[in-house]
Amino acid sequence: MNTQLAPSALTVHGQWLAAARSRLRQGEPLVLITVARALGSTPRDAGTRMWVDADGAHATIGGGHLELQAIEAARAMLADAGAPSTQVRHYALGPSLGQCCGGAVWLAFERLELQDLAWCDALHQVLERGAAGRRMRRFSAGQAPGGGAHAPEVRVEAVDSLAVAQPDARWHEEDELLVDLTPAAAPLVVVCGAGHVGKAIVRVLAELPVRVAWLDPREDEWPAHLPDNVQCLSGDADDVPDFPDDACWLVLTHSHALDLEIVERVLQHKSFRYLGLIGSDTKRAKFRARLLRKFPSRLVDRVVCPIGIVETSSKLPGVIAVSVAAQIVGLLEHAAMALEEADA
Repeated sequence: MNTQLAPSALTVHGQWLAAARSRLRQGEPLVLITVARALGSTPRDAGTRMWVDADGAHATIGGGHLELQAIEAARAMLADAGAPSTQVRHYALGPSLGQCCGGAVWLAFERLELQDLAWCDALHQVLERGAAGRRMRRFSAGQAPGGGAHAPEVRVEAVDSLAVAQPDARWHEEDELLVDLTPAAAPLVVVCGAGHVGKAIVRVLAELPVRVAWLDPREDEWPAHLPDNVQCLSGDADDVPDFPDDACWLVLTHSHALDLEIVERVLQHKSFRYLGLIGSDTKRAKFRARLLRKFPSRLVDRVVCPIGIVETSSKLPGVIAVSVAAQIVGLLEHAAMALEEADA
């Protein structure tokens, strides 16, 4: 089996970059909108992005009147090619915007044109190498001879991928400098099993900032249409060693024997963030007894069974899916906070 994940699955956090490179290669401009700073209670965090092009608005910075005003500002920049190519606007999230968050955001607007393709390609190359990307853009622009504005300086550099768990941005107002971070790849979740529960879990994971490898030997079980962050891979326990390290594993196949084989292969061959096994307390006890014959207890203790954060007797796939997705999100957020504290 080929476990090379498709590029689209590797760039969940870099969708804006893929859109920019595609548009710019066609000679069509777009406006990138970044939450450059978030203060207090805000719909989205710093580093969140959306973009506006000839086809409309894509992604979201939180919706509501804030987003509507941002889209209007971006469309005005697209309509006036002679205006400055960058600007930062401050928005108080109060009655004037019809919002009651009480916080404030600074939005950075960048009109990207053909000359921006060079740094977009450079950032793409950094991410393709498995590093995270730091981009520094100075918003102070000189005056161009034709009356417009020079494109502000942009620099791109690689950053240790382990130090960047989520997109982030910092606006240095005194220097008119935007520094933003793009993770190398979203965390990988390997879903083993395409039954009813597997399908329900994948539907929930499709809305989250993760990439999903969906493993099952039964190719006829996969749905016809897949979310952008999901890739189906035909295989079984023999293919476990080919997957990347540090993934989150969810083992819920149609066979208890296959479940055990996959768990054993993960424990034997892979480092992992999470290893969850669907089942009851009885299944957990039986699997644990067998696993302890081959692996030390410190490793077997890391197998999570039953899975999910909600104690429920429900067997509905949707209930299980929400509970499991919440458990994984909590785990990833905890890991991100730990990285931030270590970096501080």
